[in-house]
Amino acid sequence: MSTLENKILIKSIGFGNNKLFVELNTDRVLTLPLSYTKKLAKATKEELKEYRLIGNGRGIYFPLIDEDISLNGILRDFGNEIREVNISLPIILLDEIDNFAKEHHINRSMFLQKASTQYINLYHN
Repeated sequence: MSTLENKILIKSIGFGNNKLFVELNTDRVLTLPLSYTKKLAKATKEELKEYRLIGNGRGIYFPLIDEDISLNGILRDFGNEIREVNISLPIILLDEIDNFAKEHHINRSMFLQKASTQYINLYHN
């Protein structure tokens, strides 16, 4: 998802216990664990409080730890709203999905999430 095309930008950020909250101009708030990057995980509260939005809201820069995070990366990793649904699939198809997912070092849920996202992007954009 391109932030330029959709005009999604970071409006503000906040911090909680081991979490970073990213408020978007769409009024959505995404929650990222500070373990999202090694530098964020090791940073002190004082280091985290020193940040600035870059690219008019397309990223966040933490100068004291020299770390920047792009909005595209945040949306890629945390922007999907997941709704649980129950579906029935033939066992043979589940076996194939599991084998494919295993070859690509992901689990079945991640495979199905990526496949559905690609389908939506391909056929509905």
